[in-house]
Amino acid sequence: MERIKKFLLLLFLMVFTCLTVAPTVNFAVHGNEITAKNGVLDLRDINFEEHNYIEMSGEWGLYWNKFLKPEKVPDNPSTFVSFPHMWMGSEMNNETLPGEGHATYTLKIKVNEESLSTHKGLYVPLISNASKLWINGKLVSQIGEIGMSSKDERPTYNPQVITLDLDKPEFDLVLQVSNYSSRNGGIWGEFLFGNAEELISMAEKRMLKEMFIIGGLTIFGFYHFVIYILRRTDRAALYFGILCLLIALRSLIVGEVVLTDLLPNFSWEWHRKIEYWTISIAFPVFLLFLNAMFLNYIKKSILQMFFFISLLYSLFVLFTPAKVFSYTINFYQLIMTAMMLYVLFELTKAWKRNVPGVKVLLISTVIFTGTALNDVLYYNEWIHTGDFTSVGLYIFIFAQSIVVAINYASTFQKVETLSIRLGELNNTLEEKVQIRTSQLEQSQNELKQLNQKLEILSNIDTLTNVPNRRSLNQNYEEVWEMNKDLLKPITVFLIDIDCFKLFNDTYGHQKGDEVLKLVAQSLKNRLDMVGGFFARYGGEEFFALLDGKSVEEAIDIAKDMNNVIHKLKIQHKTSTVTDTVTISIGIAHSTSANLVEKEQLISKADEALYRSKQIGRDSISLFYQNEIKHL
Repeated sequence: MERIKKFLLLLFLMVFTCLTVAPTVNFAVHGNEITAKNGVLDLRDINFEEHNYIEMSGEWGLYWNKFLKPEKVPDNPSTFVSFPHMWMGSEMNNETLPGEGHATYTLKIKVNEESLSTHKGLYVPLISNASKLWINGKLVSQIGEIGMSSKDERPTYNPQVITLDLDKPEFDLVLQVSNYSSRNGGIWGEFLFGNAEELISMAEKRMLKEMFIIGGLTIFGFYHFVIYILRRTDRAALYFGILCLLIALRSLIVGEVVLTDLLPNFSWEWHRKIEYWTISIAFPVFLLFLNAMFLNYIKKSILQMFFFISLLYSLFVLFTPAKVFSYTINFYQLIMTAMMLYVLFELTKAWKRNVPGVKVLLISTVIFTGTALNDVLYYNEWIHTGDFTSVGLYIFIFAQSIVVAINYASTFQKVETLSIRLGELNNTLEEKVQIRTSQLEQSQNELKQLNQKLEILSNIDTLTNVPNRRSLNQNYEEVWEMNKDLLKPITVFLIDIDCFKLFNDTYGHQKGDEVLKLVAQSLKNRLDMVGGFFARYGGEEFFALLDGKSVEEAIDIAKDMNNVIHKLKIQHKTSTVTDTVTISIGIAHSTSANLVEKEQLISKADEALYRSKQIGRDSISLFYQNEIKHL
């Protein structure tokens, strides 16, 4: 049954991904099949019945820092650039272009006579940040107000489809673009040319996909708010609801820029602020959700540091213009990427520990992370795929919903089973009560046994199988109080494995764990022979306790422990002492517990251990009668 559930969940994720991304797939001619060369795009061999539209990539003419009207454009441009074209860092005539400026692009397009029989169209993608477009000297599109400075320019985002009435098979395209408002100007995506109906249909499908995602995210957001209101302890639902609404808000202003259609006069400056601000808030909320889902797997100190950085960045975005804050996104994206890799590392650790539900969360988080990284690369113009963060979150939401549905179904099935069993119990109530009473008694006995085992486990170090620090504190307190009343001598040993870090670096932590186990058991066996107490103190340090033994007996036992480790002959080729594993021992002895404080005795044993390390390790030092001696 469990395998079937996993298979159905994986199948759902694959199908949903295909259905979500499918509306953005087109049948355009792309790649290197047809491209503009020397400012001319020759489409005379294209059959637009087979290819609905084509990408207008290739070499466009460019006049940098010039606004040329169609009648002023020379017949043969002297400079060509690869299109689409973002300005910052691009090369033109051995000159690196800045992100700010203005330019005129030109392109001559040639089609066959048959293509004139149907209406043609032009898809204009996102242009940063204002543009004018002429076809054969006729102004067909104006997005914002172009200018030669930030004072003259009015930036606007508005991808659109333009219907063209062509009367001849050759026409000229002139595009003026300006950017004095943000980090990087130019053209984000591909211009498309083809059948007008197909371009309009493509744009509508993209818009429908965006609306579908925005609507779904909004519904899921409020749905999880309701869950939180009904169950205030479920903070994961609150964080998830906030995350859905933040990504829905961001989806309004990226991709097809739905917000421009809803609010044509919405401030471009605030458009950019929301785009950046939602990133700086959504990702910390996403981390809060993961932490709430899996009981604080992410370290609190790392979360706090990232939240502080995100808070500073969000305030910086809110209180500075786009021309300033747009230059800082790469810095924040780098921090986000590092944080996401850390989260995936922690989720992988949880998966290895078989934490319930973490496998599905890990898969969906990888998908969501992939779409987020895609957007980072896309908006830095390293790839030309599109904005997919909202799609990734949608898949993430549905994956979590399926998990919840499976859990509810499993719970409901258990309720039904219990109801049937309850009916059966009612038929023979007395007999069932007796049986149940017997079962409860048995369960109670088992619970007592489990509690006893748990008590033992809580006092045992899981790696070395010797008493842990908790057991040490309890035992030391009891022995101290008893010796205090009986005026008996008491001895504390602190034992350290020499050069253990070098051992781990040389042989690996797994081999180091094996050495810890072997050394601990060997020393414990020796202490057990004289009725002593032995425990792991921390790391590669151990603690031993003797009561009622003279200082001479304590020294002999320490020497025996040292010899026990020598006889193991555990190879340690990087040790600074010898070529086998050795130990250093510090002893603190008092003839009576009344003569010294119990914390002071441990402290003096630690000083003696330090003395043993100072003089070269593989040695024993004793604190006795207010002085430390090397033995």
